Amino acid sequence: MASASTAAPQAAGAPGARRRWLHLDRVEVLCLLGLIALALAPLAALATKGRDLSGADGFLATDQMQYLAWIRESADHLLIGNPWDMAPGEARFLHPIFAISGALHDIFGFSIPLSYLLWEPVAIAVVFAGAVAYVRRLLPAGGARHAGLVLVLFAVMPATAIVAASGWGGKPRQYSFDFISGEMWTGQYLWGYLPTAIAVFLIPLVLLGVERFRSTRRPGLLVACAAGTLAVAWLQPWQGAELVLIIWAVEAWRWARGRERPSWLTLAVVSIAGALPAAYYFWLSKVDSAWRLAGESNAAGAQDLWSWPWWAMLLTVLPLLVPALLAYRRSPDGWQDTAVRAWPLAVLVVYLLPFGTFPYHSFQGLQIPLSILAVLGVRQVWPRIPVWAVVLLLVVMVVPGTIHKADVFRNSVQSGGDPYFVFDGERELLAQLDRDPRRGGVLAPTYAALLVPSRTGRETWVGPFSWTPDWENRATLANDLFEGRLDPAQARRVVIASRARWLFADCRPLALARLESEIRPLLARPPQRFGCARLYEIKERPEMLEAAGPR
Repeated sequence: MASASTAAPQAAGAPGARRRWLHLDRVEVLCLLGLIALALAPLAALATKGRDLSGADGFLATDQMQYLAWIRESADHLLIGNPWDMAPGEARFLHPIFAISGALHDIFGFSIPLSYLLWEPVAIAVVFAGAVAYVRRLLPAGGARHAGLVLVLFAVMPATAIVAASGWGGKPRQYSFDFISGEMWTGQYLWGYLPTAIAVFLIPLVLLGVERFRSTRRPGLLVACAAGTLAVAWLQPWQGAELVLIIWAVEAWRWARGRERPSWLTLAVVSIAGALPAAYYFWLSKVDSAWRLAGESNAAGAQDLWSWPWWAMLLTVLPLLVPALLAYRRSPDGWQDTAVRAWPLAVLVVYLLPFGTFPYHSFQGLQIPLSILAVLGVRQVWPRIPVWAVVLLLVVMVVPGTIHKADVFRNSVQSGGDPYFVFDGERELLAQLDRDPRRGGVLAPTYAALLVPSRTGRETWVGPFSWTPDWENRATLANDLFEGRLDPAQARRVVIASRARWLFADCRPLALARLESEIRPLLARPPQRFGCARLYEIKERPEMLEAAGPR
């Protein structure tokens, strides 16, 4: 950072800003290549196994399978319903990314996983563009800017690796630190959570656009800022609220300091753009039973492991928070200098809101302002920090945590709890269900049920806990049925209660002989074998046709 100690950030909209953006320096190029490698690392690791991939490439395959199911819903009907309740219901949810992916599948024949994976380069581009543009605006050229960029893109809060390596507090505590650090880490957004990556890194681009509009008054720029705000709030409502709060806070602060009157037009436009998706999600939570269920399932503290003790949050953010606080000692000069200081406060406000759902997502994107403020704070107290010290600090902030996250991902895959792979027999069975024109849903173990909606367009009796009514009971009964822990009468009651037309047994070791003997009186025909997978068709009953699609 020493070489950059006297440089000044270039203001947004200054001459040559666009020209410089088109030219990356060596460190920026290396960061771009590193970001691409980081984003594709899980997919590359899975591909080395030589098996067909399910489309999941993140820590929680359940989430990616949910996205793929929603893409299939969008492809078939545009609006998304709930494919995991095995009950009639209206489809009311429109999601821009899943709608576009659904169109790619429907029009061009791309597979569902590929239609989602095509967003990966888009997400990488938005992440890199947002990070580079923001650090260029707020940090001086040279070492300071490079350090800020590395922290924004690659830092993993070291506490998570320390807790895991030491075994302090056991698995529950490790989960808490992994949870908190994961919400902040850029890499996690690119590991399966592409809408999050796009939404989070649109925030700095919108903030830069608003700043530039105040000086240029170009209508097209304001329209772009409104579109960006709308996209952020639609993809991630937490970040949409934070973005609007930041802009209001900056305008209010600068007005209170007597520097300039608020841009009421800007405030009105971005507020409306941010409020529209928020109103839509609020409406969904009131009129749609699936969204009411999801809201209850994802409420703060709904799961025991979701506890975020204040001291765990503090320890996680401490390496960036302490130097970042130093930057608050100086009063901000420009619009963007105020915005970057308001950002962490907006995150805290959204996290503490007494309404809404899953407040933990409010931490997504927090690493961007904290990284920049940390660099500014360090430069204030140590303006000529040696290069070796910068490198050492960056290694500590990046390497241990990244290694730990890779280990967590490997454990997720090896545990076999979620379907990262699809065996040939499973693929053939699901393809037949996709071709079958008859209506009806599928009963499967929790593992296999995640594969069904995206590959067949059919509903399942159990799926992600957020969207499955009475999830704990349904998941237990479904797994007990296929693993031979029910007596014959119980097994038949579960099958009938599910209203499923088919039972799908995947290729894992299951108690198939016992299952077949227990449900034989209900079968319409002998079981169909697809390699290691089995399909059981149940005698038709009227409630089957009412319960599930394809619609």
